[in-house]
Amino acid sequence: MYFSSVAGVFAGDPPPYAASSIAQHTAVFTAPPRQVPTRGMPDGPLLGNGDIGVVLGGPPEAQVFYIGKNDFWTRHLADAKVIAVGRLELNIPALRGANYRQEQDLALAEVRGVFTKNGLTVRTRSWVDAHENLLLTELESDGDEPVLGSVHLSFGDPAISPQVAGNRQPASFENRSVYIAGFFTRQADDLPGQGREVAVAARVLGVDGSEFTLRPGKRVMVATAILSDLDAKDYSAAARRLVVKLTSSKADELKTQHRAWWSDFWARSFLEIPDQEIEKRWHAALYVIGSCSRAGKVAPGLWGNWLTTDNPNWHGDFHLNYNFQAPFYLVYSANHADLSLPFYQAIWDSVPHGRAMAQRHGWKGVHFPVCIGPWGLHPENPDGDWGQRSNAAYVALNFIWYWQYTQDKVWLKHSGYPYLRETAEFWENYLQFENGRYVIHNDSIHEGSGDDLNPILSLGLLRTLFKNLRSMSAELGVDADKRVKWQDILDKLSPFPLQERAGKTVFRYTEKGMDWNDGNTLGIQHIFPAGAIGLDSDPKLLDISRNMINEMHRWADYNGFSSWYTACARVGYDPKEILANLRAECDKHSFPNLLLYYGGGGIESCGGFLALNEMLLQSYEGIIRLFPCWPREQKARFGNFRAVGAFLVSAELKDGDVGSVKIISEKGRPCAVQNPWPGRKVQLVRNGKPAEILSGDRLTFPTVKQENLLLRISNAKGNEP
Repeated sequence: MYFSSVAGVFAGDPPPYAASSIAQHTAVFTAPPRQVPTRGMPDGPLLGNGDIGVVLGGPPEAQVFYIGKNDFWTRHLADAKVIAVGRLELNIPALRGANYRQEQDLALAEVRGVFTKNGLTVRTRSWVDAHENLLLTELESDGDEPVLGSVHLSFGDPAISPQVAGNRQPASFENRSVYIAGFFTRQADDLPGQGREVAVAARVLGVDGSEFTLRPGKRVMVATAILSDLDAKDYSAAARRLVVKLTSSKADELKTQHRAWWSDFWARSFLEIPDQEIEKRWHAALYVIGSCSRAGKVAPGLWGNWLTTDNPNWHGDFHLNYNFQAPFYLVYSANHADLSLPFYQAIWDSVPHGRAMAQRHGWKGVHFPVCIGPWGLHPENPDGDWGQRSNAAYVALNFIWYWQYTQDKVWLKHSGYPYLRETAEFWENYLQFENGRYVIHNDSIHEGSGDDLNPILSLGLLRTLFKNLRSMSAELGVDADKRVKWQDILDKLSPFPLQERAGKTVFRYTEKGMDWNDGNTLGIQHIFPAGAIGLDSDPKLLDISRNMINEMHRWADYNGFSSWYTACARVGYDPKEILANLRAECDKHSFPNLLLYYGGGGIESCGGFLALNEMLLQSYEGIIRLFPCWPREQKARFGNFRAVGAFLVSAELKDGDVGSVKIISEKGRPCAVQNPWPGRKVQLVRNGKPAEILSGDRLTFPTVKQENLLLRISNAKGNEP
């Protein structure tokens, strides 16, 4: 498999090279995207570096690069919101009416274009640099005559901010004056004391001003810097300096480093399955999260960093009743857990408000509204939880997963455990002990659904919360006195409410209150993401879970894609039906940029592709299960999937049989594997040397840090069937 490319994009490009399956996955555009700008998720080519986001639009003669930034927030009425930075327009009048073709290359994180008209061909390549806050665009042409072009900057939302930034702005560099193509600053000045400010500077390398001539065989480079007051104290001067000091050779170095970053990114894990369309969307989901979230940066909101308007739907904020958490579902087992780090910072910034919110109601611990923003921003209505008491416990899942998959004890001590401890304090205080069991009063299962009793989601969240608190406290050697109380809650927490529908036992949404709802997927979210039911659960509970899936039948849902398919895999639902419906969703709900879109949120759909990981590898119960929900007649393979306990696992299924299994133990934890070869003895190889012979349905063995392990069928005497 090789990286695809637009034929003959640039002279001197390196030849295609072998790679994993990411190599063949590109998004192709043969007409300009139609939904730019938009209040929701744009459908154009996407670029980003975890802070800056750029979406491309416009016709060949007036290509537009819409610029967003994760840290450019303001306050609007009762809520915080993220707003657009501005846009760069690349004008080439000779291309009016040209044939249009662009590729969004996931492997190289760049967009390449070829535009042809009457013997003229213009090629473009654009990327947002992985290290610097730079948007870079290369242009080359073939033809008999030079082609004129120009660059223009404008700021904000084009619907309400049509102003064009000044061109030919002077900028000093090394005691000489250079005229850059354009420059502007924008301030979110309606957020007192916390307003963000941003500067954008554009330059055509080797040209003074905004106009350039594109000559056959000669490259033109346009560089645009985007910096905020979080990036540099004097962000305005820093932005201009960044483009002024850039040279063509330095831009080539940046391109090489950019490609190296993304090569390392894709090398962390891979999967290959027969259905190339589903596989493509899996890679696209990782690409989107890798482009809009990065350690040390502000977390992305509903629409990532691709803001084309000052009025995004739902203000583009952090919704805690699943939307903010959902984009990160995929990253843990896909071996990209570091992409979730901005999430925890955003939550910790809001903890003081969460404590105050709980105190206003006479509760303890931390309790959150539905909507928050970065730096502790929250609605002017500070108690807007819409009747849902579950938000802080819902948030806790991502904290739990980071610890489970990385076993980062320092992080657990300073971030993970303290947050879970405050969340547990709320529930220790809020739960009522009645008639020998703990019950949950006045907790809406749906937004504003009323004073529900024992909503099924909260019951699932609490089982996962207190189970993990016990093991975490033992790991850290703290709160031993609390473990008895936590175990008591686990032992006596109300069971999941049940009901009969169509002659089958299924779950009831609450014990008293809402019994059913034909929208959303809250009826299975105690399975996933809450993780309270899995393949080790009581078989009767698994049967009820599968009955629930059949009765809900939410294969397409406005808000449910991020949870539904993984929940199906978690309880061993028919894998052929999962794959068939997943393929149908890829065909029906995919934008040209490969992002699935449902309207209830933007980047949240990325989390839904965790279902593929869970079909190939499950470990959330502490047991590594290989291909637990995959059709045995379909081949599949994956590499370096991260399992609970900080194990990296690689395996292949071919002709119905599992091949040897490779495991790297990062932290030296005990390992448990469901025997991939039932009834067969298994040879364990440690660092290339045969070691123990294992047997039984469940293989358990100790490991040491950074140990390379291999499991294969043993050839020991008496082991043959």
